[in-house]
Amino acid sequence: MSLLLCCGMSPLCAQDLQHRDVTIRDTLPAAVKTDRRRIEERLPGTFSTDLKVLRGKVLSPVGENDPIKYALTRPGVSSGAEGFSAFFARGGNLGNNLFTLDGVRIYGLSHLLGLTTSVPGDAIETMDFCVGGFGGEQGGLTASHVSLHSATLDHKTLKTAASLSNTFLGATVSAPVVREKASVLASVRWSPFGLEYGLLKKSFDKEGRMPDLQMGVWDAYVKAAVSLSPRHEVTVSGFGSRDGYMIGFPDVEYTLGWENAMGHLSYRFKLPSTTVKADVSYNHFRNNMEHAMVLRGESSYVQLQTRIEEQRYGVSAEHSLFDGRFLVSEGLSHQRMVMSPGAAKVSESKIKVVEDSPYTEHVSRPVMTSGFVELSLRTSPLDMNATVRANHYDNRALFSWGKWKGTLWEFSTSAKWRMIEGLGIEATYDNRVQFDHTLEGTPLGWSLDLVVPCTKRLVPERARQVYGGIFASYEGHALTLGGYYKKMKNLVYYTDAMAMFTSVAGGWNDHAQVGDGTSFGAELLYEGRLPETGAEWSVAYTWSKTDRRFPYIDNGKPFPARYDRRHILHASAQWKGINTGFTLQSGHWETVPAGQYVGRFPSAEIVLDYYTHPNNWQMPLYIRLDVGYQFDFQTGNVSGHPLSHSLTLGVFNVLNRHNPSMLTYDAETKTWNQVSLFPVMPSIKYVLSIER
Repeated sequence: MSLLLCCGMSPLCAQDLQHRDVTIRDTLPAAVKTDRRRIEERLPGTFSTDLKVLRGKVLSPVGENDPIKYALTRPGVSSGAEGFSAFFARGGNLGNNLFTLDGVRIYGLSHLLGLTTSVPGDAIETMDFCVGGFGGEQGGLTASHVSLHSATLDHKTLKTAASLSNTFLGATVSAPVVREKASVLASVRWSPFGLEYGLLKKSFDKEGRMPDLQMGVWDAYVKAAVSLSPRHEVTVSGFGSRDGYMIGFPDVEYTLGWENAMGHLSYRFKLPSTTVKADVSYNHFRNNMEHAMVLRGESSYVQLQTRIEEQRYGVSAEHSLFDGRFLVSEGLSHQRMVMSPGAAKVSESKIKVVEDSPYTEHVSRPVMTSGFVELSLRTSPLDMNATVRANHYDNRALFSWGKWKGTLWEFSTSAKWRMIEGLGIEATYDNRVQFDHTLEGTPLGWSLDLVVPCTKRLVPERARQVYGGIFASYEGHALTLGGYYKKMKNLVYYTDAMAMFTSVAGGWNDHAQVGDGTSFGAELLYEGRLPETGAEWSVAYTWSKTDRRFPYIDNGKPFPARYDRRHILHASAQWKGINTGFTLQSGHWETVPAGQYVGRFPSAEIVLDYYTHPNNWQMPLYIRLDVGYQFDFQTGNVSGHPLSHSLTLGVFNVLNRHNPSMLTYDAETKTWNQVSLFPVMPSIKYVLSIER
């Protein structure tokens, strides 16, 4: 797990590209120069975007400006269930993706059961999405890093905005407290979706077929920045979110939810050629799930809970030498955690389960110290980077089988060579380590997914990845084409998610298997723009093959990963406020019986299902078309400043195609049924803002 994420001082941070003095010697129009620079200066394996530019272009089922939906449109990324934020990068698991906000890890990223992300979109300014060529501050991941950066405060401008959509009510304020010296930013959202669902059920569900639903969903972000002098700056920020649901059926009731609380203090000191940054952060995450069931022949109410408390301390420095052509970064950090995954208790009723009764739990207190050194060369034809990172991890568990201690190293390199103007080659190599595991109970990122520490049996995950490709640009066109190969070790496979309820006394460790994986593929990204019309478009295509192999499953034979989608195509286009997105993907894999056989016992014969191997049935193609329109206009004024309006209309799944999400088995009819989650779904969002 990364200890230096809060430092954020790597010379490879994509947001630093805007500060480079890059001269492109041609006579093309300015807009075309920008397109060419974007492809030639983009770091290998990294995709960056400004959320103001992204607004309205990437549609989600709930109509929110969700940065994760942008990651789903990049090459090398396979999506999970339809419309949700879960994704799988270059063959990795869901838990191999790292999500950070200003360098601090976010454990509970999902909102509305995974339909969108928990961070207010208005509080985010830029996003970097990295799948290879990782920098020194990027640790604790083996697949990808989604780095969200909060809005910059300029200490001059007052900005206010209010938003209304069919899923969220939001407000954002950014204001100077001491002009030129200090500013604050606050953004909050609350979802009225529970009230809307209640009205819908009351109006149209006269027969009571729809389940009861009670929910509370909100998030908030606050930030204050103080410039003590031109060289000294202090930033304090806080983030919190909560999802809580009660889903009731005639004979069963589920309660689930998760919450985040984060605090971050950062100090930055700037010299002409050196920048030093120190960070302190605190992170709290808790998820909870309650379920009424029959356990050991008796009616019981089972409650599962996972809790994570994390403290991080970090310092880093960046040095710019030889007019910025040579960059050196180094950093050191320390992390202390308390993890209580899969804590459980059983009571006779829901009333008793909330009483102060003890949990059956396994507590560990991991401590990790990390340090890195990163060297970067920036010249006209060649960019190179090399990173070395050391991690010393000590899992001070209270249970004997949970202890693990050791030092592991990470290495990353990348190079980009511009052979001639508009044409070049690039390559990356990564040797990554991850010290925590995510037991994926669902493909959606719900609260059932448990984050657990490495143990004697569940040792740290490893991944080695190599990528090579070419890039080209001409006027308003940009193209990258390459291929990757990846080997993964010590992957965790949770054999039975529901076993967490039926064996709460034994704990999560009993149903986790450790194995390996392989992934390789080809990736293509083409982006185009016509400056004279403002039209933009992009096409991303991935051909890949991903498998898993576990010694105790199917005699160690490889089988396809659940989201091994052989073909993945994303296409989008924008013109004068009209936005379209098209997705075509191979179906994911499910496990179904291949046949039946008769099991003979002394007193009876039982018909049993026969399975060839896990994930032995491929679902149909996934095809979806989304259409949206964004209209911006101004009216009136307040103290001489105009009111800005933005209206975004979207239609998710215009074709109303019943795309496959999962399979369920009907015991009465003895048939397998395909479940589709989202029909055609319209959305609307209105934003009123003023800046002065």
